[in-house]
Amino acid sequence: MSAGAPPEHRPRLANRVALSLLSAYQGAASGRMSPCRFYPSCSNYAKEAYTEHGFGRATALTARRLLRCRPFGPHGVDLVPLPLPVPVHVHAHEEGRPR
Repeated sequence: MSAGAPPEHRPRLANRVALSLLSAYQGAASGRMSPCRFYPSCSNYAKEAYTEHGFGRATALTARRLLRCRPFGPHGVDLVPLPLPVPVHVHAHEEGRPR
């Protein structure tokens, strides 16, 4: 996101710090063969999780992913789950009214 984006669309400080650390890790690890058993790699999974979800949910998803990445464990495609849709509340007096 750009620095000029409205505050509601800008990632919070914790997310920005996490994304910066992940980018630094990826820069330091570039050129090496990835030992990751999943697609996308664990660091790309984490970056997407922090972009799509809040800090708490992204941290939990990333920890779950890292715990699954072990010898003789599962492998394959493991995508970040989609964010839950925001519920739309309809007032009881508006339900039967035509639009």
